[in-house]
Amino acid sequence: MLGERAKQGLLYGTALLLASNIFVKGLGFFYRIVLVRTLGVEAMGLIEMVTPLFSLLLVVGGLGVQPALSQLIAARRSKRDAYFQTGLRLLLLSGLLVTALGYMLSAFLIRNFVPDTRIYLCFKLLLPAIFIISAASAYRGYFQGVRQVSTLALSQNVEQLLRVVCGIWLAKLLCDRSVEIAVGATSVATVCGETAGLLCLLICARRGRLRHRGAALRSSQLRDILSFGLPTTGGRLVSSIVLMLQAFLIPLSLQAAGWDTRAATEIYGRFAGVAMSLLHLPGVFTAALTVSVLPAVAESMSRDPQGRLLLQRRVNDAFEAAVTFTLPCMLLLYCFAEQLCAAVFTAPLAAPILRLLAIGGVFLYLQITAASVLQGLGAARILLLNNIIGGVILLAGVLLLTTLPQLGILGAAIAVIVAWCGGFILNCAQILRIAHIRIRWWQTLLRPAAAVAAALTAWLLLPSGQSNTAALLVAAMMAAVYALTLFALGGLRLKRP
Repeated sequence: MLGERAKQGLLYGTALLLASNIFVKGLGFFYRIVLVRTLGVEAMGLIEMVTPLFSLLLVVGGLGVQPALSQLIAARRSKRDAYFQTGLRLLLLSGLLVTALGYMLSAFLIRNFVPDTRIYLCFKLLLPAIFIISAASAYRGYFQGVRQVSTLALSQNVEQLLRVVCGIWLAKLLCDRSVEIAVGATSVATVCGETAGLLCLLICARRGRLRHRGAALRSSQLRDILSFGLPTTGGRLVSSIVLMLQAFLIPLSLQAAGWDTRAATEIYGRFAGVAMSLLHLPGVFTAALTVSVLPAVAESMSRDPQGRLLLQRRVNDAFEAAVTFTLPCMLLLYCFAEQLCAAVFTAPLAAPILRLLAIGGVFLYLQITAASVLQGLGAARILLLNNIIGGVILLAGVLLLTTLPQLGILGAAIAVIVAWCGGFILNCAQILRIAHIRIRWWQTLLRPAAAVAAALTAWLLLPSGQSNTAALLVAAMMAAVYALTLFALGGLRLKRP
C-alpha cells in the first residue's frame, strides 16, 4: 500500500510539473513575441548575446548544488535540514562572489567576449539575479528532494508571470528610447521575476517550518554536496561556454563576411530570437519524454535477467516517440516558415533560416533523447566528452561557413545541424557500446517518415493560398493526414510502461 501511494505521488508530481512547464514555456514564448514586435529583432539579437554570458556566470554561482541537494535530501531524510543549511550557505557565498566579480569584470567581459558592447547596461542590470537565483536554488533543491513539487510549480509560475508582466510593461514604456535602455528593461523584469519566485519559496519554507540556521557546518556534508554537484557543473559549463562562444562568433563572422555591427546583430536576432525560438517549441513534448526516460533506463539496468530486453524495448520506444512527435513538427515549420515568422514575430526574413534548421531539427531532439539514455546508464563523463566534441564541431563550422558571404547566417544554421547530427551519432554509439542492445532504426524511422511523406504530398496538392487562415487549415489537414497514416501503419499504439 505504501509503495502504491508513493507511485501515485510521483505520477501526480510529474503531471503537475509538466503542466507548469507548459504554462511557463508558453508564457515565455508569448513574451518573446511581444518583445520582437515591440523592440525589434535587433534588440532580440542583443538579448541573445547577453544570455549565454549570464548563463555561464549562473552555472558557476550555482555549483550544481540544487541537484545535489535534491539527491542527498531524498536519500538521507533524517539529515535533510542539515544538508539544506549547508547548501544554502554555500550558495549564498558563491552567488555573492560571482555577482561581485561580475560587476568588477563587466567591462572586461563585454569588451572581450561579446561582439556588441551595447549590451553593457543590460548585463549589469541582470547581475543581481545571479545572487537571487543562487539563493532560490537551495530551496528548490530541498523541495525537490522532499517531493513537494507543488511548491516548485507555484514558484516557477509566479516568477515567470511577474517577469512577463514587468517586461512587457517596461518594453512598451521604453520602446521609444535607445535600444540599450529598452533592452535593459528586460533585465529589470528578470530580476523582479526571480525575486518574486524566491519570496514564494521563502513563504512556503516558513509555513513548512524549514530550519534556516542552528546546525554547525560540517565538512562531510560540504564534501557530499560538492561530490554530487561539481560533475554536473562541468557538463553545464561546457554547454554554457559553447553558447557564449556561439553568440560571440556568429555576429563576428557575419561582420567578417561584410555586414556591419548593427546588421550582424539584427541577423543574429533573426537566427537566435526568431528561428531557434520556433524550432524549440516541440521541446515541450520531448522534455516530458526525457524526464521519463532517465529513471526507466536506470530501473531496467537493475533488473536481472530480463533487464537487458526491457532496456532495449524502452530505448527503442524512446527514440520512436521522439521521431514520431518531432518529425511532423519539423515538416510544419518547413512548410509554413514564412507564415510563422511573419505572423508570430513580424520577421519574415527569418524564414530561410527556420526552413534550413527544420531540415535537421529532428536530430536535436534525438540527441537530447540519447543524452537522457546515457544519463540513465550512468555515463555522465562520456556524455560530457560528447558534448565537448559536439561544441568543437559547432564552433568550427560557424567559423568556416558563416564567414562565407554567399552563406552568411545560413552557414551558422548548417553548422548547428552538423553539430546536432554529430552529437546524436556519438551518443548513440556509446549507448550501443555500453548497453549491448539493438536499435530498431528501420521500424523507428520508417513509419513516421512514411506518414510525413503523406502529409508532404497533401501540402503539395492542397491550395494553401496567401492568408494565414488558409495556411492554418492546410496545416490542420496535414496533421490529420499524418496521424491517420501513422495509425494505419501501426505507429500509434499504447505500450506497457
